[in-house]
Amino acid sequence: MPSLKLGNTVIPYEERRSRRIKRISIRVTPEKVRVSAPARTSKSEIQAFIDKNRDWIIQNWTKLQETMVKPQRVYETGEKIPFVGKELTLEIMDTPQKMIRALYKKENEVLEIKIPQELQGEQRQEALREIIEKWYKQKARTVFLQKLNNWSQQMGVSYNQFRLKEQKTRWGSCSSLGNINLNWRAIMAPEPVLDYLVIHELSHLRHMDHSSEFWENVACYCPEHALHRRWLKEKGHGLVI
Repeated sequence: MPSLKLGNTVIPYEERRSRRIKRISIRVTPEKVRVSAPARTSKSEIQAFIDKNRDWIIQNWTKLQETMVKPQRVYETGEKIPFVGKELTLEIMDTPQKMIRALYKKENEVLEIKIPQELQGEQRQEALREIIEKWYKQKARTVFLQKLNNWSQQMGVSYNQFRLKEQKTRWGSCSSLGNINLNWRAIMAPEPVLDYLVIHELSHLRHMDHSSEFWENVACYCPEHALHRRWLKEKGHGLVI
C-alpha cells in the first residue's frame, strides 16, 4: 500500500476516485488515510487538499494509534475481566492434571480456571489468555445466536448464517446473501451495546447501505443507538484480553 509522508509521520495511504463522488474528502482510520475524490480530480488538487488538512490528519492519526494500544493484563486470582457489562473475578487454581479448564460460576460472578501447576511465567500467562479467549468465544456464540433469533423475529427479517469473527476495526457485517458476522470481543461490552450490534446488522437485511432509511429502521428497535455507537468508539479499543 502507498504511504503518505507528513513531516516525520508516515501513514499508509489509499486513494479512491469515482464519478459518484462529488467532492474531495479524507477519512482517517487506525490502519490508513483514505482520500476520496471525483474521477476527474487532478493529483495536484488532491495533494493541495491533503496539505491543507495536514495538521488535522496527523492529529487524528496520532489519536487513533494511541487508542489502539492494548492494555496489559496479568491473569491472577482477583483480577477482573468484563463480560456482558459485568465484571467477573478470576479464580485461578493449580492442578496436577494436564488439562486447563474454565468454569463460570454465575451465582457469584466468578470465572474459575484450573491450570496445570507446572505452567509458570510467560507460558502460564499465555495459557490463561488462550483459555479465557476460548471461553469468551463460546459465550459470544451462544449470546449472539440467542439475540439474533430473538431480534430477527421481532423485526420480521430472516438471516442466512451467523459467523463469529475477530476484526480490528469492525464490530459486525452483513453480506448481500444475508450472512451476519459479529466480533466476539463485543461480548465484553454492556448488553444494550450487544443488542444494538445485532439490530444494526439485521437492519442491513432491509437496507444494505447506511441511508436515512437504514438508521430509521435501527431507531425503531434501538432508540439509543447513537449512545451505543459512541460507547464503542470511545471504549471499544479496551475490549481486549
